[in-house]
Amino acid sequence: LDRMAAALPWALAAAAWSAAPRAAPRGGLNSQLHAHQSQLSGMPRALGDTAVQLLQASCVGCRSPVPRMQDVLDQAAKSPSLRVGDNSEVNADVGRIGVLLLSVGSPSKPEDVEEYLYNVFCDPEILTLPKPLNWLFKRPIAWYISKTKAADARAAMAQASGDATGGPYRSAQTTTIEHQAKALEENLVARGIDAKLFIAMRYWHPFAHEAVEQMKAANIQKLVILPLYPQFSISTSGSALRVLERFLYTEPDFPRKSTVVPAWYNRPGYLAASARIIADSIASLPETERGTAHVLFSAQGLPRKYVDDLGDPYLEQIERTVDLIVAEMASRHGLTNPHSLSYQGQFGPDRVPWTEPSSTDEIIRLGTDGVRALVLVPVSFVFEHMGTVTEMDRGFAAVAASCGVRSFVRVPTLSTDPEFIDALATVVEEALPDLSRVSMQQINEGEPVALNVVNEYVTLYTKDQLQLVPQERPWGFTEQAELVNGRIAMAAITLSVALSVDPTLKQIVSWYKAMNS
Repeated sequence: LDRMAAALPWALAAAAWSAAPRAAPRGGLNSQLHAHQSQLSGMPRALGDTAVQLLQASCVGCRSPVPRMQDVLDQAAKSPSLRVGDNSEVNADVGRIGVLLLSVGSPSKPEDVEEYLYNVFCDPEILTLPKPLNWLFKRPIAWYISKTKAADARAAMAQASGDATGGPYRSAQTTTIEHQAKALEENLVARGIDAKLFIAMRYWHPFAHEAVEQMKAANIQKLVILPLYPQFSISTSGSALRVLERFLYTEPDFPRKSTVVPAWYNRPGYLAASARIIADSIASLPETERGTAHVLFSAQGLPRKYVDDLGDPYLEQIERTVDLIVAEMASRHGLTNPHSLSYQGQFGPDRVPWTEPSSTDEIIRLGTDGVRALVLVPVSFVFEHMGTVTEMDRGFAAVAASCGVRSFVRVPTLSTDPEFIDALATVVEEALPDLSRVSMQQINEGEPVALNVVNEYVTLYTKDQLQLVPQERPWGFTEQAELVNGRIAMAAITLSVALSVDPTLKQIVSWYKAMNS
């Protein structure tokens, strides 16, 4: 898939049209809140509110520098008012909830590859073009790529499944997510939460509309949406959430109350599980190499346009994830191995800039610098798929061997690790208070609320019907006036044409005039 769009360089080159990077504001309370908005938005309301209150209190009546946001978040997480892990009353009051896991999806069998690729490259969040070109060429480009690259993708699938002959294939990604959903549901039930898990894939079955139908059949009224991406990106969680947003406004039976956890990379349970499996992988190396082994965190790459032009927080969150995991390794396991961060999965023309350095380039650099033991960490992936099995286990391992790396170990993904599943259950449990709060109480107290809260008090079906602000119109007065004017005009034109071509109608008009004269 790494040459997916090579035949259409001009299309992806358009994605490089980006504005200059915006410097993050520095200093002051407002600057801190703005610069760390992605961290505040990636956590439950209670934790975010507590962090803001602590930050405000630290800045009142003093001239000392504003504390680091992460220090404030760590303090907020320890606040007794949050009662994390002791939500028995909330769990009892919230009733039955649905938990919707979001992911990319993968083809079920080789015959599905062509349609799957078409779905991927039809996504406007993936193929970024100027609007006129996007409208005109998006589908033809997706069709062309799916036709020309399907054979290579099928071969990669067969290699990932260990069957070079192209025999029966079962997506490891889909299977793992199903197991994750089952384990998460059991964990939540054990906590006293009446939960039912659902899965929505972005590009293959089960699609979001299938999950919505399942939720409607189960009469789910409250929903926690949990993307299986630790970090938020417009191209992953953002793309899936846009699809769900359409259902929110067009499906009358969509769960009345819902909350989204856009990112959870900073949760203690996730960090602890990640640090532990890295420590286990380092322990598998020869004893003489454990202390000097280099830990390379490899994340999914992203075109720079998303970060520089669209303000995607993914890069910042990936870097923060690495810092937090490294700190966890030092505090819990006493590991201080050298480490670095790189990105994989780049495709398309070289002139389209992606996040750097690439994992291949970084491995070559490390080998040239004399690194002989390398531990590769899939930092943005929580299940095995082609990016880990094919690109990491085969491609990067071969590059490392060619550069003189004697010991290479790839850290497994968290998948259904019990500590990781327990961390996800805690993320869901932390989100439950948002589902129990009375919306009118939030409105009366002047608190920020989601737009769909209005649906509880006014019948709304589409965004155009909200009319919360004056609607832009190229001409005319109101929609009703334009409708009446248009119908009168069409009736007049129709009558005029009819009278000019039908002699019978002309005779009737002449008789009518004679009777009235």
